[in-house]
Amino acid sequence: MMEMLPPVGSADVATKRDLDQLRELLEHKIENSGLRVRADFESAMRRPLAVLLSALFSVAGILIALSIFGPH
Repeated sequence: MMEMLPPVGSADVATKRDLDQLRELLEHKIENSGLRVRADFESAMRRPLAVLLSALFSVAGILIALSIFGPH
C-alpha cells in the first residue's frame, strides 16, 4: 500500500502540531463569523421590533381610551 503513495519529502507531512494549529485557526474563524452574523441579525431586527412594539402600545392606548371614554 505504501508503494501506491506518491513520493513526498518529510516537509510535506503534516504533524500533530500543524493539525492543532489549523484546528485552532478554524475555531477562531468560526467563532468570529458567528458573532458577526449574530450582530448583523440583531441590528436588522431592531427596527422591526421597535415598529411592532410601537404599534402594540398604540393599539393598547386606543383600547384603553375607548374603554374609558367610549359610548356606554
